[in-house]
Amino acid sequence: MNIKELVKAAHYLYSSGLVLGSAGNISIRLSMGEIAITPTGVPLSLVTEENVAIVGMDGSRLLGGDPSSELYLHLGIYKVRKDIKSIVHTHSPYATAFAFSDKRLKGLEGFNGVEEDSMVEVAYHKPGSLELARECAEKIKEGKILILKNHGVVCCGSNLREAIQLAEFIEQSAKTQFLAYILTKI
Repeated sequence: MNIKELVKAAHYLYSSGLVLGSAGNISIRLSMGEIAITPTGVPLSLVTEENVAIVGMDGSRLLGGDPSSELYLHLGIYKVRKDIKSIVHTHSPYATAFAFSDKRLKGLEGFNGVEEDSMVEVAYHKPGSLELARECAEKIKEGKILILKNHGVVCCGSNLREAIQLAEFIEQSAKTQFLAYILTKI
């Protein structure tokens, strides 16, 4: 994986509606000591190779723009899961609606390995906080999907394609469940 792929993925997530404005972020592991992460305050549609931040595992900015405010969430996951090579954090409408509700998002058939128990809910903590980063690192010990209460979704993959596909699948599952719920109420 390289920075060019991260930029292409950022533009794709924006154009597909999984993120809006400057909400959401993406990172890739460049090596065991460095990650690339989208910049803070920049809509994913405007991410460039020049403004992507290269960051050490200690959080130090090595090159590029200022890293996403969720930097420590990404670093915490990479530190506990050496198999994770990419993280996609979205605020997609249907999945985020479930995160704000008392309804539990269920895994649907169609994506190998996505079961109800592989989607772990994380209690609400202020976005960008160390408390959120710590709880995400704790909860991601198994599985690849975190539902952040009152916030959004984090999908992790062994590569960028897997993380994006999980984000797409979770959003489609949430949409399907929402529509099914509405239809049962009619």
